[in-house]
Amino acid sequence: MVVFVNKLRLHGPPEELEAIYARVAAHFAAQPGFIGYRLVRSTDDPAVYFNIAEWQDEAAFRAATATEGFRSAVRVGKVSTGDPHLCAVVADHAG
Repeated sequence: MVVFVNKLRLHGPPEELEAIYARVAAHFAAQPGFIGYRLVRSTDDPAVYFNIAEWQDEAAFRAATATEGFRSAVRVGKVSTGDPHLCAVVADHAG
């Protein structure tokens, strides 16, 4: 499994960012290898969001983000600046 984490700094309306990510989540839900997704907002700084998506493997993530559906759904640069990272899971615990 790989986890995509993108720290986003908001510079536009939060509703627009959340709507963009709703479209991205809908696209990802139909892609092979997609496990789950969350968009979370910092309680300390409401201008900071984190997009967190889990994928079966890097190949599935790369294939999903290379599609036209993904490119047309993503317009986050209009309302935020991102700091994206594709990560390997080194420890996992669900309570």
